[in-house]
Formats: sequence, structure tokens, C-alpha cells
Amino acid sequence: MKNLLLVILILASLLVKAQDSTTYVNVALKNGNSVSGQLLHKSDAEVSILTTDLGTVMLPWSAIESVNVISKQEINQFANPQPTRYFFAPSAIPLKKGDKYYQNAYFLLNSIQAGLSDHFSIGGGVFVPFALFITPKIGYQVAPKVHLGGGVLFATSLIRDFNFGVGTVYGSFTYGTNEHNFTVNAGLGGVNEGSGGNHQWKFASKPMFTLSGMTRISKRVLLMTENWIFSTSSENFDTITGQYVNTVSVYNGLLSAGARIVGRRYAFDVGLLSPTSSEFSAIPYIACNIKF
Repeated sequence: MKNLLLVILILASLLVKAQDSTTYVNVALKNGNSVSGQLLHKSDAEVSILTTDLGTVMLPWSAIESVNVISKQEINQFANPQPTRYFFAPSAIPLKKGDKYYQNAYFLLNSIQAGLSDHFSIGGGVFVPFALFITPKIGYQVAPKVHLGGGVLFATSLIRDFNFGVGTVYGSFTYGTNEHNFTVNAGLGGVNEGSGGNHQWKFASKPMFTLSGMTRISKRVLLMTENWIFSTSSENFDTITGQYVNTVSVYNGLLSAGARIVGRRYAFDVGLLSPTSSEFSAIPYIACNIKF
């Protein structure tokens, strides 16, 4: 009886190990299509997967854009077309070489980003009619589910005689997959402000942060949040004499939550924005994103 019980336990253990060793992947192809299924074999020449509709499919690496591990439940859904950023803030997940996307928000904010390599992308855009900005970015996967990266955001005024500029250098940490992840960005920034010929850069004494996350809840829908935390300064004056007393720095933020509705090469973002520096208010947000 004891020997039989031991045999059953060994067989159960082997069964669990066999189940745990099964890997499911989504293979994104360079022609824009994707194939999902159980990974059977991967070599220097090709990837072989078992699909539910086509049986065993062998794909040469020359036709493959990326291979991403997924759960069994995700086999019949296409890959998230926009894992590299949230509503606006970036993740540390990089664009692949040759990938490009266009974003329009509020019909006024227009931007484009392009992957120059698997680790470096550059982009920019226009916030009509106020500002022009550029956004170079790097990103590396340093461990399973861990990405590190960073970048620069620089914006300057498009209006003549309106001397204004914003710049920040930031680092990124992302944990998770393309479908479920969260990101912490931390950076130091400065503002170029003034009037006429009297303008200069003023750099923040405290860092700013973004805390963002996304999770896929269905084939077409991801839930998202993006939250900006930054330091603001206010000068205090004596109410009687009017003399300067001190300058106080406090952290404020802009919180957001919403959803991303996705297709194979497009995404629509909808959400609500709420500043923490005032009484509760909800500002609608809408954007369209196209990958090409």
C-alpha cells in the first residue's frame, strides 16, 4: 500500500512538472500578423509552435518580429500593440527596430515615435499651437519581466516672443510583460521662462515621478493608470508688511485612470484626469494611436 502511494505521488509530481514545462507564445510577424500556440521547438533557424487552427507551424526567424511568452488563456488574442507607453508617460519597454506609431490626443497633441534599433527610439510632436517637443528613449530587458531604460523630454514654444521651454531627463523601471506591467519613472527637470530677452533656465530642486500600470482584461481592453507626482514652490509674504518670508516646496500630482481599446495596429485611450492641487475634478481624456 505504501509503495502504491509512493508511485502515485511520483506520477503526480511528474505530471505537474510536465504541465509546468509547457510554454505558450505569441509570435509577432514582420508582415503585421501574429501566430499563437504552444512552443514546441526553438532553434537558430526557426520557431515551431502548435496552433489550435493550423496545427504545427514552423516560422523562420527572418519573418519574425518578436516572440512573447503568454498564458494559455491568451492564445487566441493578438499582442498588445502599445506596451511602450501609457496615456503619455513611457514604460522601459522599447520599440522594436522599424516599429512606428502616431498619437493624437484632444485633436491638438500630435506625436510620432520610431524605433531606430531594438533598444533606441526617437520621436517628437506638436501641441498646436503652443509647443514643439522631442522624446528620445532607450530600453533594455535585463531579466525576465524586468526592463530598465530612460530618456529625455524637451519642449519649446512655437509662439514668437513667448520664451518658454521645459526639459527633463528620466530613468525608467518596468516590471511585467507586454500585457500586464507597472512602471516607475523618476527624473529631474527644468523650466526656461521669462519675458522679452530676460529668460533663463530654472531647475527643480526635487525629482518628479510617474507611477503607471496596465493590465489586459480581455481581447480588446486594457485597464490603465498614469500618475504624475511633481514638486511645486510657493513664496510666502507677511500679510502686514508684505515682506518675503520663505519659499515652500510641496508635492502635487495629476492622477488618471481609464482604458485602452486595442486592435492589432491601433488603440483608443479613454480616461479621466484629476489634479491633486485643487478640489476633486475629473477631466475627460481621449486619444487615438496607430502603429505602422
